[in-house]
Amino acid sequence: MSKAADIVMEKGELVRTLKERLDRKNMELMAYHESKAKRSKALSGSMLAKKRSEIIDKLIKQALSGQGFNDLKNVCVIALGGYGRNELCPYSDVDIMFLYKPRNKTLAKEATEKLLYLLWDLGLDVGHSVRTIDECIELSQEDDTTILTSLLDSRFVCGGEQLYADLEKKIYYQLLPTFSHKFIQSKIRENEQRINRFGRSVYLLEPNVKEGEGGLRDIHYALWIAQAKFKVKYFSDLLPKGILMENEIRIFEKSLNFLLLVRSELHYLAGRREDRLGFEFQEKVARFLGFKDGELPAVERFMRIYYLRGNELREQSKRLIEKCIMGHKSGIRSPKTVALDNGFIIQGGMLSTSNINIFKVNPANLMRAFEYSDKYQARMSNYLLDLIRENVSVTSMDESVKSNPELNASFLRLLKKGKNVADTLFEMNRLRFLGHYIPEFGKIVCMVQHDAYHVYTVDVHSIFMVREIENLLNYKYEKEHPLLTKTAESLVSRHVLYLACLFHDMGKGEGKDHADKGAAMIPRIAKRLGLNSTETQQLEFLVKNHLLMSHFSQRRDIHDYSLIVRFAKAVKILETLSLLYLLTFADIKSVGPDVWTNWKGMLLKEIFIRTAKVLERGSFKAENPHARQKRVIDEVMGILGSRVSRKNVAAILKTMPESYFLGFSPRKIAYHVGLIEKSEDAVGMDVLFYPHEEYNEFTFWGFDEPGIFSKLCGVIRASGLNVLGARITTRKDSRILDVFYVNKLGQSVKEGEEVWEKLKDNMNQVLTGKTDVENLVARRRQERSLYSKAIPQYPTRIMVDNESSDAATVIDVITYDRAGLLYDITKTMKNLGLSIEYAKISTKVDQVVDAFYVVDMNRKKITDPDKIEEIKTALQESITSG
Repeated sequence: MSKAADIVMEKGELVRTLKERLDRKNMELMAYHESKAKRSKALSGSMLAKKRSEIIDKLIKQALSGQGFNDLKNVCVIALGGYGRNELCPYSDVDIMFLYKPRNKTLAKEATEKLLYLLWDLGLDVGHSVRTIDECIELSQEDDTTILTSLLDSRFVCGGEQLYADLEKKIYYQLLPTFSHKFIQSKIRENEQRINRFGRSVYLLEPNVKEGEGGLRDIHYALWIAQAKFKVKYFSDLLPKGILMENEIRIFEKSLNFLLLVRSELHYLAGRREDRLGFEFQEKVARFLGFKDGELPAVERFMRIYYLRGNELREQSKRLIEKCIMGHKSGIRSPKTVALDNGFIIQGGMLSTSNINIFKVNPANLMRAFEYSDKYQARMSNYLLDLIRENVSVTSMDESVKSNPELNASFLRLLKKGKNVADTLFEMNRLRFLGHYIPEFGKIVCMVQHDAYHVYTVDVHSIFMVREIENLLNYKYEKEHPLLTKTAESLVSRHVLYLACLFHDMGKGEGKDHADKGAAMIPRIAKRLGLNSTETQQLEFLVKNHLLMSHFSQRRDIHDYSLIVRFAKAVKILETLSLLYLLTFADIKSVGPDVWTNWKGMLLKEIFIRTAKVLERGSFKAENPHARQKRVIDEVMGILGSRVSRKNVAAILKTMPESYFLGFSPRKIAYHVGLIEKSEDAVGMDVLFYPHEEYNEFTFWGFDEPGIFSKLCGVIRASGLNVLGARITTRKDSRILDVFYVNKLGQSVKEGEEVWEKLKDNMNQVLTGKTDVENLVARRRQERSLYSKAIPQYPTRIMVDNESSDAATVIDVITYDRAGLLYDITKTMKNLGLSIEYAKISTKVDQVVDAFYVVDMNRKKITDPDKIEEIKTALQESITSG
């Protein structure tokens, strides 16, 4: 056998030996990862990442030694990147550099080649470079800071240790003193680009553990910039220099431990490198970390901790970077100082103080700092911000501080007269002052709702609502929302509305029934704040009923006079109605970027106007049905003029049910009369276009038959349109006039679009029996879902309501959306012997919230408990089986 063959065999044996050892160590580490996490969530991340790095260190040493490279005095292997930082996660790549003296180039290249081939044979993802010290220094001075950054992360592995020491010395004593300013500026730009690219928020639904705000890169960028500025290697080196205190270093260490543990678990769950904490992983990571369901689901508790820690890390990272760049800010002349009252000053355009005890002398100054910052439009200095942080804690913000009359008066002045109230509240929240000042609000800080609908954490959503009200007050929505703008303009109790925005979801910190729980907290908070009894009652009502207007407008028949009367009796006065209207707008608008639609705005506006008319009239008595019918017919005659004879109008409308004259305006009824007159005894279809309101109105004039509404829904959906709502009218002669409110991808479809021809063709094919609606719906089911990403799903809920309507039973269906769902539901209702009078369809990203007004075959409400259970069971089966 040749010598070459012996070498191959030896290499093969070495690979097998190292592979077995690597696999064994990785399995041991995985087991240790799982057991260590259960015992010590806070401390295992960094420890385990370091152990992984040590395994690779040993592997490299054995690989080189096994191939005869025992004496590498003038060559050394250096760990870079995450490997250099001892932050290896299960599927991290391994970056190494061979550093060599110029006369040892051949040895370096030979060792590099043999090591790399072996590491690749072991299945490792290895990045590498081969350089001299001079090459490292030269490349580090390029505009691209990647090389210098990797060297700052570097760590000696094996070989000539003195060579590595010489490199370190050149970097810290020769390169950085002349190059640090340029490097720091470049890193700051990179950091800003990273934040923009990954969402500019800690509170993303699916945060990136490595690159996102509050992630590992916040630690890395802070350290890289500090290394360049202060010529240090580790955060701990900043302690003797007075740059960081021990508690600040602990924040970085604690964050690193936590994030590395989460990232490692993500890698294990995905079986690959994965840094996105996606919905599909969140519950599993929560369970892995030991979180359990309680008042709040385990996953929501975990994500709240993630956001709290992420926010703390982001703030600490920003503070350290700010300290690093302060020395680069030049100014020869001393900034002008303006003295304010209570010990505050404005210096260089920034609010500050010369009194280190300003908050100890008078705790009310904590709130005045925010009030003055807004009043004088002056940002707080870093010195003042640090003083606030030092004086904000559970112990320092005791009951005497929270109930301090001066402090609360300052807060109310801010709410009543502030120029940028939302921005100021965001700053209070960022500094954790708001949650300590109002501990009931503190419970929802960084609180997440585990679904794809709520984009922001509860606290951020609540403050965004204040911003939306400010937008109305500042006339930013004057053209888009004139009625809302006018309503906001007439506000008397602006501060009450702002408080309602802040407190409306406060009860979520206590679990279910959050509106009632939040309202129960209001008297205690209002007393502390110094609100009068009228303001307290108004605020309590708004918190308790903040969902009422959206519920009625989106899920109930707002043309049902009895519903409007109940709503009017609840709000009692026009001022409360106006406050609730504004609060509801802000609530919907602040849930997420695409949640507010003009369709929802139209429904909200309509219920506001209808209720306001009842309150202005001062009488809750409904108009006599026969008198209303006669009045409406007279108005319709006036609108139509001579186009349709009075006799024909009377013939068309006399057999319409009473509900028809409540559900449509005289102008719309006149339009229906024209369609019916034109169609005569045939089927008639027509479409109205409402581009601003983002919907179309499709009217169908046809013949009643069992399951006709279900067929119509199936055809409309199969033609590519979404059904937002429907009003079903059946005349005594079995002719039907069904009006569907539809759109496509959230927008009104223009006249002449192909979808309208497709709809009419499909409708004619189904009505003439040439096509089975089941086939149309089946084809629709086969299309790929819009929600291809993993999204949290919750059990289907079916609720039966016999209180909202005097004439019909309302069935609410809340379930996960899918193709053919509406057809399945309406078909099941037909099979149950139910007649649908009215329907409202609402979609929240991946969920539908559908409401159906139904009666039995005798046109009566469904009150029998057994029948109600039968309906629930049948609908559940229909939804599940589809």
